[in-house]
Formats: sequence, C-alpha cells, structure tokens
Amino acid sequence: MNSDIEYFNNRAEMLSGKIAQAEDKNRRLSTLRLVFFSLAVICVIVSFVKSGLRLPLLVAAVVPFAIFIYFCYKHEKSKAVYEHLLILKEINDRYIARIEGDFSKLKNVAPEIDIREHDYAFDLDIFGDVSLYNLYNISQSYLGRNAFAKELLGFNLHENISQRQKACEELMQKKEFLQEFEALSIEKNMDKSPSILANFCSSEESFSPKLRLLYKYIPLLWLVPLLLLFMGSRIWGAIAVGVALINLLISFFLTGKYKSRFNFASSLKRQVEGFASLYELVERQELKTDLLNELLKREGEEGKASDVFAQLSSVCTLISVRSQPLFALIINAFFQYDLFCADKLLSWAREHGKEIEDYLEKISQIEVLMCLSVVGIVSRESTFPEVTSDVSFEGKDITHPLLNPSKAVSNSITLSNGTALITGSNMSGKTTLIRTIGIVCILAYTGAPVPASYVKTGKMRVMTSMRIMDSIEEQMSTFRAELVRIAKIVEAGKEDRPLLFLIDEIFRGTNSADRTEGALKVIQNLSKAHIMGLMTTHDYALCDKVTETVKTVVYYHFSEKYNDEGILFDYKLHNGVSHESNAKFLMRLVGIY
Repeated sequence: MNSDIEYFNNRAEMLSGKIAQAEDKNRRLSTLRLVFFSLAVICVIVSFVKSGLRLPLLVAAVVPFAIFIYFCYKHEKSKAVYEHLLILKEINDRYIARIEGDFSKLKNVAPEIDIREHDYAFDLDIFGDVSLYNLYNISQSYLGRNAFAKELLGFNLHENISQRQKACEELMQKKEFLQEFEALSIEKNMDKSPSILANFCSSEESFSPKLRLLYKYIPLLWLVPLLLLFMGSRIWGAIAVGVALINLLISFFLTGKYKSRFNFASSLKRQVEGFASLYELVERQELKTDLLNELLKREGEEGKASDVFAQLSSVCTLISVRSQPLFALIINAFFQYDLFCADKLLSWAREHGKEIEDYLEKISQIEVLMCLSVVGIVSRESTFPEVTSDVSFEGKDITHPLLNPSKAVSNSITLSNGTALITGSNMSGKTTLIRTIGIVCILAYTGAPVPASYVKTGKMRVMTSMRIMDSIEEQMSTFRAELVRIAKIVEAGKEDRPLLFLIDEIFRGTNSADRTEGALKVIQNLSKAHIMGLMTTHDYALCDKVTETVKTVVYYHFSEKYNDEGILFDYKLHNGVSHESNAKFLMRLVGIY
C-alpha cells in the first residue's frame, strides 16, 4: 500500500485529539459565559430589591456583563476552530478512503456535462460513483470542479506537460496545504457559480466626476444648522431637517440606477471574501514551481491577486452596511453614502474588473493541479510519465486506479503503431487492461503522475468503443450503436493526427462470419503509421485471418486455471493468442449448462 497512508492515519489521530481538546474548551467557555451572564443578571435583580444599593449594584453588573461579552467572543472563535477541525478530519478521512479504494466515502457532485458523444468519457469511467473524477477531485469550488472535469475530458491540449508535472510534484509534498485549501473552500461556500461576479466586473462604466464632487461637498450644508445652533438661533432644527431632506432627495433621485449593482455586491460579499482568502492561502506557500508562480502573478501589475479581491470585499462590506433600510435612511440623511459606495464600486470595477476573469481562470487551474497531484498521493505506486510525439506506449506495472488496491494486479506492455489483439476468457482481465492504458494516457496528457512504475507514451487522441447501449428514442440497436462508434474512430483515423483506439469485443452483436469480416476490415482501415490501438476479442477466426493479411498486429492474452473451487485468474498479460474459453464452466456454475 501507499506509504502516505501512515501520514494520513497519524494526521487523523492528531486531528481527533485536537477536536477533543476543542470540545472541552467549548464546554468550559460555555459554562463561563453562563456564570458571568448569571452574575450580571443577579446584580441587576438585587439592585431593584435593595433600593439603597441600586446604583452600586448596577455598576457592579457591568463588570460580569463585560466578561460575558468577552467569553462570547472567545466562544465563537473556539467554535469556528472546532468546525474547521471537523472539516479537516472529514477531508483527511476521504484521503484514507481514496488510498483504500472505499468509494462510499467519496460523494463528489459531478458537473453537468453531456458525455454521450464524447470520445471516451463513458467507457473509461470519467464520471460516476466509482470514477476518476470521484477518486481524484478535491476541489470544492464551482470553478475548480468544472475545470477538473474538462481536464479529464481532454478539453485542454497542453504543450507544457513537464512544467505541469513539476507543479504536481511540488503540490504532492504539501498535503496539509491541500487539505487547508479544500477546508477553506467548504467554509466559504465556494460551490456557487461566479458568473454574476464575472458579469459584474465586465462593466466599464465610470463614475461621474460631478457626482463625486456632489457627495464630497454636500455634507458641508450641515455647517449651516451647526453655525445657527452655535449662535443660539431657534431655527437651527428646521434647517437641519431641511438639509437632511435635501440629502435624501439627492440620494433618491441620483442613486436609483445603482441599486441593482448594490444588490449584486451584497450577494457577492461572501464569495469575494472566499476568493481573497484562497488566493492569500496559496500566496503564503512560497511555491517554487515556475508554472504555479506564473498562475499567481498579476499581469503587468505589482501586488497580489488577493489584494484585488480584498479591496472588492471591503467595498462589498461598505455596501452591505446599507442593507438595513432604517440605517440607510439615517446615514444618507447626513451625507451621500450611496453615492460614495457607487463611486468606490465603479472605480474598483474600472481599475480591476478586467483582471477578475483572468484570476478566476488561474485559481481554477491551480485547483486542477491540486486534483492531479492527488493521483501521486493516493496511488499504490506512481510515476511521472515521459510524453513524446511518437505513436507508442510502454508501461511497466500499470494499474487500474479504480480497482481495490489490495487486489489490483499490475501489468506491463509495450506497443507501437498497429493493433494489439487481446484474447482470453471471460472476466480474465482483457477489458480492464485496455481501460488501464486509456486512463494512464489521459492522466499523462494532463501532467499528472500515473499509477505505474514507468510509462512512456506518445501524445494521441484517445477514442473508445466498449460500453455499447441501444437507444429506443433514436431507434438504434446495440449493433448499430457500435457501428456508429467504430465508424467515428475510423473517420478520425483519416486525419493526420496520432490516434489511440480501444475497442472491446468488436461487433459482438452480429453473427460470427460478419463479425470476423467486419473486424478485419476495421483493423485494415486503422493500420496506419499514426494509429495505435488495442482490441479485445473471443473471435479466434479473426486472429487467424489477421495473421494472414495484416503484418502490424501483435497478440496478447490472459489465461486462467481451474480447480474444484472454480476458476483461478492471475490477471497477468502473456504474449500470443489464447484459445481457452470458460463460458461453459461459468454457465455450469449458475445452473444453465
């Protein structure tokens, strides 16, 4: 098992101890709050009973009440620490679950992405309860989750794979930081879409200089009633009311167009605080990798991204103050608070708004690299692959990451352009092998480590035909659905672009003669210098025909042994063709044969 399991078990024990200490501290603070609040109440009650001591007792009540307020503050901070520790413990437990292959504790919400026409997503278990996304995703933000999903789907074609590998390698050493980042995302509720923030920041509207002069100098009108009051004039009160009405009328007529912006700013306050906190956490790490530092860099600007979000957070705080109607009425009566807020908001948007979209993209890419680093943390064995421009694959001890780690069997294989036909009995490991190769390639192209001891692979488009389903709505049989999938692969093979195809049990839905001829034709169409593929089959006649007509095909097989207890699979790949079949034996086990 992965040596990191010891780290996470030790951390779980440490966190459990801290949680117990925090619980004890919370109980003590709660008791102290009650004691001092009770003392304050007793002093007040006794003061009304003992009329001669009323004033001293009321004064005395201030001290325990002040101490009560202090302990309330301490208790709230202690509860926040306690909640943070609980979240960290839950996150740490999920890492242990990943290492042990316990998917019941991994309940990620996958983004809503249509994968029906995708090249490999359905066949290679990219999404689902037991999936790559569920296993490796540690992002708790809306942006990070979607960016990681797109990464696994191959939406990004990276030229800087070696830089991404270095970034993942550095993040793999920062396990505590990864957990703190995830915990902070949960606490700040970062799972909501920032589309409103992005749209809000896209405006280039400027604040009128005349309005700026207005809110700065209108408050000087208050000098008139103050001067009259100093002079002893009785009309100072009426003048003060008039000044207040002038302020309110100006605010009412001139700030109406900003109300929607104020509402947006109030609703964005928590999310903006979250981005500021996440960036600040990352910036404190003093990361060494060029790619990570590039993602943290402000283009052509001094300062940090966290400062930009912190400034917007301060503006949102100012605006949220006016959310109470009575308070907003009073404060605008004294000076043009709404105009002041509008100026701060528009000025920030004009100065920094264009940067925000870039910052949102960058923080999501940092989260993607964090998720990819998890591959190396939780895998039984992992390595950073060598990605080349060749059409080839060499893997040693490659392991399917979704299998139970205690039972998963590794295999080694070397392939070049052409087709590898994989034969063997049912359940012997054929499909698992080709899925493993597909998954290893997908992870390799993202810059992630892969579950293997060594991998060297060409950069190829991955296309699959495995889980074929019929469609009543589209009036499509299973066989026709498979034809459509394989035709898509053949069509892609006409492009001058490296291609890796993975086909499981080709043309299983038709008779043996047509299956053999059809499969042979597919292999011939895909026998090109820029194409490499693996195909599993039970059709031994196909193997014989391929040997006669296609010289670029290699053969591998899986085998098994039988005893009184049943079939024994070793799940190890062997050279050559297998002519074994366990179908009758399996039917006999279930009482059919």
